[in-house]
Parts: sequence; structure tokens; C-alpha cells
Amino acid sequence: MAPTITPHTRLEKALTERQSGVLPGEIPTKWERFSDVAILPQHAFSESGWNPDESLWKTVAEALNVKRIARMGEVQGEYRNSGVELLLGDDDWVVRREHGIDFGYNFTQCMWSAGNVTERGRIANGNQEGEKVLDLYAGIGYYTLPFLSEGARGPNGERGQGRGAAHVVACEWNPIAIQALEWSLSENDLAERCSILEGDNRNQQLEPEFDRVNLGLLPSSEEGYPIAIRALKPEGGKLHVHGLAESGKENEWADNLAITLDDLGPFSCSVEHVERVKWYAPHQRHIVVDIHASPVSC
Repeated sequence: MAPTITPHTRLEKALTERQSGVLPGEIPTKWERFSDVAILPQHAFSESGWNPDESLWKTVAEALNVKRIARMGEVQGEYRNSGVELLLGDDDWVVRREHGIDFGYNFTQCMWSAGNVTERGRIANGNQEGEKVLDLYAGIGYYTLPFLSEGARGPNGERGQGRGAAHVVACEWNPIAIQALEWSLSENDLAERCSILEGDNRNQQLEPEFDRVNLGLLPSSEEGYPIAIRALKPEGGKLHVHGLAESGKENEWADNLAITLDDLGPFSCSVEHVERVKWYAPHQRHIVVDIHASPVSC
């Protein structure tokens, strides 16, 4: 049996031929590939000897069997733009399908975290039937859409195990992200069950009418704690709070969160579950804490 030719082997061979056998720098060993796009690491081909031009990117694209090439950058600005640079291709629009949901977005302007796939699946396969949900940091709908969906469908389109919310109110201030969210809501036939509040959520007039509030902002959603507490129904409800915890101290972080929320009143807050989502940095983990908020007994 002939040995399998890996994408890295193809890339190395193509670049060696292009450079007449002399490589001026390292070749990336990892990249993110989806649809017809490959996103290279931030410093890939940054050495001066590469003389990057369209012909280089076409060589890379052919070797990786994609049509568009991009390179990672730094997350930028208050809108947390992705910083991804498009190197080859005419546009940055892409659609990802995950858990039976189509997410459309501009990948050079809006962030996507593949590492959050398990949390999106946990929401999509959960039971929010009949609920009104507030998503304080909606973005392109990373969690808004799963809250409305039925989870991953079967091979013949059978209904998934999740039960979508009756309605989701999505707060977002980035107009590019809102356009993407509107597209995805329409594409997934969910638009009638979602309202988008554009602008800073701190300036929104939110009624205490929600069964569940999602606070999906990193590195911290602390500014949203008072807003979330005030938005819950008088009978209480659930909070899903994203944050960063030191490895081994996730439960301690969650317990301290419950105390902080308790102090905001008028609910008694307890930890129901701590979801370990992914590593965010060395010794630092992205977690989601499910909080049950119940009215304080007199």
C-alpha cells in the first residue's frame, strides 16, 4: 500500500518546486480549513525571502485544495473584529454547518471559535421549550441560534433531541455581526422567533421577563451580571455565565460567581453545573457556569 500523502507533504513539495529547491523560511504545519478556505497561522510566510504575492497564495491554495487563503491576525477593536487577512479570493463570506445549523459570517470581520463547538451542541441539544431567552452578547449568533434550534438532526432530517426556545432576544452592537445573524436566522427559518436589539446592552430597557440569560463574553462578562439579574422573571430562572478560570480551580471560580450574583439580589443563586469548554491560555480554561436563581424567601 502506498504511503498517504499528507496536505503538509503536498504543500512542502509545491513550495520547494516554486522556490527552486531553496525554502526561505518555515512552512506552517497547522492551519484551519473549512469550506473552501484555509486560514494560516499569523506569522506564516512572513520571512522576507518568500516575497509573498498572488502566485505564492495560489500555490498554497492548490496544495491545500482550497480556493481562498487567509492569515490569522490579532482580535481588534471594541467590536472584536477577527483580524483575519484575506490573501487570495474575492470575498470573506462563508457558511459553516454545525449541529444542524447554518452559520453565515464574514470571517475577516467576525470571530469564530471552533473550540466552542461542544458548548453550542450542549445548548442545541438542551430543553428550552416554551422559554424566553436573553442572549446578552449575541455576535453572529453562536449561541442565539442553538437556543432556537432542535439540535443535530438525523440523516433524513429527523427532529433532533433539543427543544428550542419560544423566543430569543439577541443583544449585539456590531452591525456586521448583526447582518450575519439576520442572514442565519432567515436561512434556518428562525427569524420569527428572534428579536435583535442593536446597540450597547447596558443602554437597553429590558423587562424582567426572561426564563434564561446567556452571558457568552470572554475574557469576562462581569459587566453584564446586573443586567442579567434584573432581566430574570420574578420567579427566577437560569444564567449561563462564561468566564476564565485557573486550571484546577474551576469549581472555586463558580462558587465565587454564585456569591457575587447573590449580592446583586433579589435571588438566591446556586451552581447547577460547571462546563469545561476548552483551554483558553496555558493553565487557564474557558468554562460556562450554569446558575439557578430562585426568589429569596421572606
